[in-house]
Amino acid sequence: MSNELQHLVDALAQRLRRPVAVDDTTFRLLAYSSHGDDVDELRKTAVLTRAVPPDHVAWLGRYELSKAAHPVRLPANPELRAHPRIAIPVRCQGMHFGCLWLIEHDAAIGDADLAVASSFADRAGEILFRERVLSELQSARSGELLRDLLSDDPDLRLAAADRLTESALFTARGAAVCITVLAVPADGADLYEDDRLALSVSLDRAARSVPTRECLRLMRPTHGVLITTEPAVHRCQDIATTLYDTASRLLDRADNRHTVVVGIGPAVPALADTVSSYRGALQAARVAAAVPAFRPVAEFGRLGVYGLLVGLPPDRLPSQSDSIVNRLLQADPVLFTTAELFLDRAGDVRAVADILSVHRASIYQRLRRIEHVTGIDLADGEQRLALHLGIRIARIQRLV
Repeated sequence: MSNELQHLVDALAQRLRRPVAVDDTTFRLLAYSSHGDDVDELRKTAVLTRAVPPDHVAWLGRYELSKAAHPVRLPANPELRAHPRIAIPVRCQGMHFGCLWLIEHDAAIGDADLAVASSFADRAGEILFRERVLSELQSARSGELLRDLLSDDPDLRLAAADRLTESALFTARGAAVCITVLAVPADGADLYEDDRLALSVSLDRAARSVPTRECLRLMRPTHGVLITTEPAVHRCQDIATTLYDTASRLLDRADNRHTVVVGIGPAVPALADTVSSYRGALQAARVAAAVPAFRPVAEFGRLGVYGLLVGLPPDRLPSQSDSIVNRLLQADPVLFTTAELFLDRAGDVRAVADILSVHRASIYQRLRRIEHVTGIDLADGEQRLALHLGIRIARIQRLV
């Protein structure tokens, strides 16, 4: 938030000689003055955590402050240890931005002081309106440049990187890293507009944890894209999980289930090379969507052979219609699972038996059936490799 709003809050607090705060429509603090020891628990929590507990939000929500046209007096709430307070709507051009708050602990606020505070709330609305307009213009501009940065044209990418840094829209402190969030509807249909809006909100919330000029974000038809820096990822190690958690929560609707996954691309030294990180992040997300073991967050550098397979065009992958893997699936899906675990665990029968909670003798019986159904010799390294690759390709093609 700008210094202008903070100066406004400090000036009003000094004039009224009482603490002042301004929050947004979700009750998240935007600016606040210095506070004395008599401030209540609600304000202390909001200042210390930059958030308001759910029970406090529920209490404040009863007053429908977003619809208020005039200051609203809230009585004390002993249960929540909240003092009496006044909420003055912060508006401009018909838009509601939040409230300016005054606490009435020691004495009631008179009409004259309330009129002064209301005029300051109007000025706060003008500041927030200007900042929103500038933010939307900046977001549109950075979005256009980000599209160019992720294009297939190297000259266009280089020009976009230069303009982003020259315009101070992105500060390349260290290598650039791309993170993608992908939502796959259970019915295989395209994303609805509400789904894309949910992903967009998830990007915005995840972006709050990193500096503004170390973050770019963009919504594409099937996924969301967030560009940041490697140092920012190290400082905010939960940014990917925050992105996943928010998207999952917003998309969790009984009428339209989704598989939500997040992919992290490799770090690239130059901003103009971000497309490489983007491609890696998108491939990692696609692998996670196809292979549950990689969910919910997949890093490109840890995909193993899947990193090679997912980069191939679909028509370059061998057909599974008459393959040893298809014969396994048709005979018994349990054989497919056993073969996959056996090969993933380098032939450790005991480990496979423990994972499947069966006796080792059962695993040996299944291995013999696998050899019979597929016609391969599991003692032969080349044949094991062929089966293992076939299983990986089946996963990528989402046949299982």
